[in-house]
Amino acid sequence: MEQSWSRSEYVMLTNKHKSIGILGAGAFGTALAFAYHRDFSITLFSCFEEHVASMQQTRINEFFKNFEIPEEIALDVTANLGMHHYDYLFWTLPIKPTPDILERLKSLINGTPVIICSKGLLPDSSFICDLFQRTLTESKVGYLAGPNFAVELAMDKPSVADIAFQSMSVSHIFAAELSTKTFKLKPIDDMIGAQISGAMKNVIAIASGIAYGLGLGENTHAALLTMGIAEMERLGMSLGAKKETFYGFCGLGDLIMTASSSNSRNTLLGMECAKGKSIGELVQNATCEGYDTLSQVVELAHQKGLELPICEAVYKVFFEAQSPSIILDVFE
Repeated sequence: MEQSWSRSEYVMLTNKHKSIGILGAGAFGTALAFAYHRDFSITLFSCFEEHVASMQQTRINEFFKNFEIPEEIALDVTANLGMHHYDYLFWTLPIKPTPDILERLKSLINGTPVIICSKGLLPDSSFICDLFQRTLTESKVGYLAGPNFAVELAMDKPSVADIAFQSMSVSHIFAAELSTKTFKLKPIDDMIGAQISGAMKNVIAIASGIAYGLGLGENTHAALLTMGIAEMERLGMSLGAKKETFYGFCGLGDLIMTASSSNSRNTLLGMECAKGKSIGELVQNATCEGYDTLSQVVELAHQKGLELPICEAVYKVFFEAQSPSIILDVFE
């Protein structure tokens, strides 16, 4: 008797013959490699030869120390990206170096679908997806965001994220092809809303961390999240986003997770800042997307004539040396 397959089983079966290249061997890129290595052929890329050599020797990523990298996951430097074909590429590199790295790699990846996982805005306050679409004219470019701590992805705990392309039909295809039994992707067609959510939730998380660090309590935390989602929606819709995006996985879902746990780098940054630690020292040795995005978010709000009290308060703390206690001013 011929065996029948459900749609999800069929997709998972056929995906075993497909390959994913993950650019960026930080915590999230490494976690994606763990999440996908049972269903796809995976190569995890770092920009640094010494980083790759260390991972190959120890099977441990210094940015993700508690997990041994399975032998099935290949490790390589981005300079060798053109030596193989990949069905999908995930871009998990930080925002700041992205334009320069993309310029170096564009001839190697143009034509391959790219799913961007980097959170934040470019230094000129523009969107990272726009940069990729201008640069990779033959590639489909999408954006992935949701409530996904890297460590839980790596542990294969059930996780959900939104995946956004300009076309909903394209989003549906990629959501089906890139979902696994434990990592489910939901299709949306609002790339602006997804990117604004990914950028601003980190700023709100810093404010949340400040409130925690000052011992202001859960009432204040809940109020900040309520006001924070409204600020995300306000700025996003002024730029053409859809309201419902901010109440989905990439919006409210990611905000709740990022702003409610000390496992979040951005929340922890706010907590440490509230305790009087040097901002310069805090941001020197760790990637904190909310800090890197603050100026761009405030600039966009000014361009649109919008008031974003939480974002502006965090900006004043970090760039105008005002007391963290001004976070209370947002409720006036």
